[in-house]
Amino acid sequence: MKKFASVTSVTLIVLVVCSCKMVETLTGNPSAGTVSSLWSDVPPFEGASKADLEIPLGARLLIRAALQGQINFIAFKTTKSAQEVQDFYNKERMKAAGWTPSEKGCVADTEDQKSQGAVCFFSRKSGDKQEGLAIIVAQDEKTKETEIFYARVQMPEPSPSPSGR
Repeated sequence: MKKFASVTSVTLIVLVVCSCKMVETLTGNPSAGTVSSLWSDVPPFEGASKADLEIPLGARLLIRAALQGQINFIAFKTTKSAQEVQDFYNKERMKAAGWTPSEKGCVADTEDQKSQGAVCFFSRKSGDKQEGLAIIVAQDEKTKETEIFYARVQMPEPSPSPSGR
């Protein structure tokens, strides 16, 4: 009887959480904040076409944790390799576009062979506005297409520190 009550309680909790959309709130809605075109200050990858894709859950959690702000994103696909896309978004090109690359630049999924995916973080400050940009590159093994996710984050303004401390 106790086992039945426990299973029923867990089932009820799962149903309530799903019905309240708490899961989307905690993980970030995969379609929230999508934009219709790539921002003018982000270099477009030549030959890539806009795609109706969701940022994978793991990448959304990583972006939210790393950049902590309001997220807008857009996705593209290309027949070029993940390595070619990663090479395109090099430090020099992004600096020329006004972005500051993270210290590590792009972090690839492998270090000893050609990359099948990577995450690149960039930031910029314009006046008192701080922004972050994440470019997620992932190659689909089945279709051999490369998916490019661009996520732009409006960083929250730091709260003023208490005076006298």
